[in-house]
Amino acid sequence: MSPNDAWQVTKTVFLRLRFIFVFVAVALVVGNWEWIMNAAERLTRGRGDDLVQGDHEWFCPMHPSVVRGNNKDKCPICFMPLSKRKKGEKAVLPEGVLHRLQLSPTRRLQAGVATEEVGFRSLVREIRTLGTLEWDERKISHPSARIAGRVDELYVNFTGQRVKQGDPLYKLYSPDLVTTQEEYLLALKTLEEIRPGGDPGALDRARRLSEAARERLRLWGIAESQVAEIEKSRKSQTHLVIASPVAGVVIKKEIDLGHYVAVGEDPWTLADDSVLWMQAQVFERDLGIVREGQLVEVASEAFPARRWTGKAVFVAPEVQPDTRTAKVRVEIPNPDGALRAGMFVTAVLRIPLGRAGEAFYGC
Repeated sequence: MSPNDAWQVTKTVFLRLRFIFVFVAVALVVGNWEWIMNAAERLTRGRGDDLVQGDHEWFCPMHPSVVRGNNKDKCPICFMPLSKRKKGEKAVLPEGVLHRLQLSPTRRLQAGVATEEVGFRSLVREIRTLGTLEWDERKISHPSARIAGRVDELYVNFTGQRVKQGDPLYKLYSPDLVTTQEEYLLALKTLEEIRPGGDPGALDRARRLSEAARERLRLWGIAESQVAEIEKSRKSQTHLVIASPVAGVVIKKEIDLGHYVAVGEDPWTLADDSVLWMQAQVFERDLGIVREGQLVEVASEAFPARRWTGKAVFVAPEVQPDTRTAKVRVEIPNPDGALRAGMFVTAVLRIPLGRAGEAFYGC
């Protein structure tokens, strides 16, 4: 190897080592930054007696070695506000107290420190858990079709629409419906034509035919007001409006305009949301103190200022093997419809552990 090549190799090695030395130096500075800052503070601040003038001085309760002549500065170590004391005064601590920590009102709020007067009160255990809202299974209904026919007009057009009891659902054309109306009108006409004192058998047959036709219309879901309109006009209607027998929210829709519905078909599924179920997840260690009938406070992030009170109505007989929790069903009144199925909510179960004078041992 020539001297020139050796010099180039040596130069390359030193260039690479230079970067390694720089990285090592930066790592040492970052790792010992706090020690460096403390050393610089000790070198630059001087003695406390030189900085303090007058009869009073300002010091850090956490680091008594930090002393200043005014309260404009903060402790350079913990950044706490400085406290005032007379120069040369030493804090007198109660017997058995080795150190006292003073916190400003702002620091107390940040640390969550609170005080309460000592007294007697009922011992209550709080169980905080999460849960999801579901429809009340007992309030889900399927307004099935009672008569076959063609849907010529649809009043409930989308899932999620809210309907009241008696609201129109769809307008139906049915040949069987028209035939039954004609039979009913014919029976009414026969009753009117039979003179008083006429054939009792004919009068009885006409009455029974009219009652049977009217009952058939009623069983098909025809409202009394619609039957009264048929009696008044004495004309059969080619289309009749089918009304909702219950109130609720449409959670499933399987019907469209022009759809031919069959007897027993479920065009809609409605759910009454005036009461919802919350399935709270309770760990198995807490199941021994959970009872049906206990009140539960429920909160939702969607309404942070509101609270709902429900009641535990059922405790599941099995524990989920993956989470080691059991579901506790809570009924929550929802009169204004603010809560919605599928929401995540938080729940608090407050369980009294004993009456006054009783001892309770637990952890």
